[in-house]
Amino acid sequence: MPTDAERVVAISQKANGTLRIRPFYAMRTTLNLNEIIAEWISECDILSSTKRDYQRKIALWFRWLSARNLDTRSPERRHVLEYKQQLQTEGKSVYTINSLVTILKLFYGFCERHGYYDNIAVGIKSSKRHTEYCKLPLTAEQAFRLLDSIDTSSVIGRRDRLMISLMLFNGLRTCEVERIDIGDFSKREGEPVLYIQRKGRTDKNEIVVLHPSTVEWLEEYIADRNFHAEDPLFISHKRRCDNRLVRQTIGRIVKQRLARIGISHPKISAHSLRHTFGALMVEQGVDIETIKDMMGHSDTKTTRIYIEMAQQRKLLHHSPAKGVAELILNNGRNR
Repeated sequence: MPTDAERVVAISQKANGTLRIRPFYAMRTTLNLNEIIAEWISECDILSSTKRDYQRKIALWFRWLSARNLDTRSPERRHVLEYKQQLQTEGKSVYTINSLVTILKLFYGFCERHGYYDNIAVGIKSSKRHTEYCKLPLTAEQAFRLLDSIDTSSVIGRRDRLMISLMLFNGLRTCEVERIDIGDFSKREGEPVLYIQRKGRTDKNEIVVLHPSTVEWLEEYIADRNFHAEDPLFISHKRRCDNRLVRQTIGRIVKQRLARIGISHPKISAHSLRHTFGALMVEQGVDIETIKDMMGHSDTKTTRIYIEMAQQRKLLHHSPAKGVAELILNNGRNR
């Protein structure tokens, strides 16, 4: 007896003398889509903000199907490929496309495990992320100007200085900055450390060592706050609304701070601060395995991007081509 993934229905029509076969897909549950999605989300061991992100992204898929008058309970693999192709045509970033396709793999993987539906997205390859899509790092001089430009006479300024320093000095992602609670700061063998929750993790079992300036700026930021250890570190400081800053807001704040010092570029964002940390470590001669660990990468393939960045910067300012040109021209002058 064939498996669910192998079930096919013969279409009783011939094209050029051959019998055409297509996969047969149909939901094998009486649950409606909202109920299935709710069950899937509840099974995921992720943050509440990530759950909302999952719900938003899976809703985009079902809206896309509905807009094309396709049955949302019986989509096919070819529809996933068409969806991915349209995202590319619309000029969506490689990150966005891969993220939306990954959500389909997770959702239909859940459906397959529970016997609701086949995983129609399994095996669909992620789009390759070319280097031109990567965010650019800042120079050390630009990073200093960014920090130095912040007016710290207000609590907002002190908050932003601390937030940006953690991204520049420790390479934290915006989602990792978002999750910091006041009680996550501690000491290990006399060194000031911060326990962080890495991207895709649900616990805070990794530490980063803090620079003395970061510790000083932390103390200045929280000096006037009445807080508990479980309180979020970075909050909005709006009247009657001290909510935790989410990563989108953190990204917007960094972009605004960059614009104030004249840095406004589509390839420079909050993530550029993390790239700055990685690129400057390469320039200092730190080995790739150490950089991998400090960046929280699972594989050195990801870390190699910083080596490429450093190499491109080196070639930009010290191109061997200039030496070749000088050699040729000097040879002519000496005749």
